[in-house]
Amino acid sequence: MREAQAGRIRLCLIAAETRRHPGPSGILGAPIPGFPASFLGVAVSAAVTVRWIHDGVLKTGSQDVLADLPSDTPVWVDVLDPDESTLAALAKRFPMHPLAVEDCLHFPQRPKIDLYPDSTFAIWLVPLLVDDDGVATHELDVFLGAEHLVTVHREQIKAVDDVASDAGAFLARGVEWTLHAILDRAVDALFPVVEQIADALEDLEDAMLTDARTEHLSRLYQAKRALVQLHKMLVPERDVVRGLARLEAFVEPDAYMYFQDIGDHLARAIDSVETYRDVASGAMDIYLSAQSNRMNEIMKQLTVIATIFMPLTLISSIYGMNFRYMPELQWRYGYFAVLITMAVIAAWMVWFFRRRRWW
Repeated sequence: MREAQAGRIRLCLIAAETRRHPGPSGILGAPIPGFPASFLGVAVSAAVTVRWIHDGVLKTGSQDVLADLPSDTPVWVDVLDPDESTLAALAKRFPMHPLAVEDCLHFPQRPKIDLYPDSTFAIWLVPLLVDDDGVATHELDVFLGAEHLVTVHREQIKAVDDVASDAGAFLARGVEWTLHAILDRAVDALFPVVEQIADALEDLEDAMLTDARTEHLSRLYQAKRALVQLHKMLVPERDVVRGLARLEAFVEPDAYMYFQDIGDHLARAIDSVETYRDVASGAMDIYLSAQSNRMNEIMKQLTVIATIFMPLTLISSIYGMNFRYMPELQWRYGYFAVLITMAVIAAWMVWFFRRRRWW
């Protein structure tokens, strides 16, 4: 049982457009595996990195080199913290639809895929951690064509940085393989977040079984809200992967099964989220049952106490009527006799309730 940890559960949606993370922390205050502080929302300057293969060797340059590259050269353009002028310049070089470019300038967006004649535009959300208000995400916008891949994002994304460190191996196979590698790592980043919520729910269940408190209910609602956010994010992302896998014009047949594998991972994650959402609902039932049992126990105690005082109240009421001809009122030991009688009755009732296990 980790009630102390459950007491520190913090469930928070950090919009990719306006907020920055001070450092890596999870639902229990622990770092998220695989997410160093340098990747969690550090504000950086706008940058465009161009990567392409020349004579089997990976080349890297700035946006200026695009003018000299042949149109049939497989190229990956990564845009960090985009602005309108940068995207407008790229739209002159690549078939980037104005509506898609507009989406890139308005963060955050929901996951989706848009098919255009010469390219495909997709939006992907990469989950990071869970805090007080929900799930924190980074948005990744993608333009995929026959020989080009353009990725646009506001913050550094670990999946993109990991692929960039070995971009030559992926670009040599094609831009669709580079996109697959990015999405595959982004999906892998999802499971620690789901497990984070699952561990928090387990801690809450253990805590509520021993001492259900009002604060537990609010944390349960936070956990359930985070799971709902994840579900709303993952279902359209599964549709994005399915759409990418069917792009015969831009995705070679060998890559189809690999995109399908990402879809399978997403389906498994969706099943887990739905399962934990049911667990959260069950935990709420546990809380309500615990509170109801606690209230019943309190009422039981009060009922027993009231029952014990009923005959005592009756006796005191009778001798409080102050009639003139009540024999006991003139008896020298009457007062003490009544007190002893009341004490004996109360003691007998306590013994009786104890024997019946009513108290």
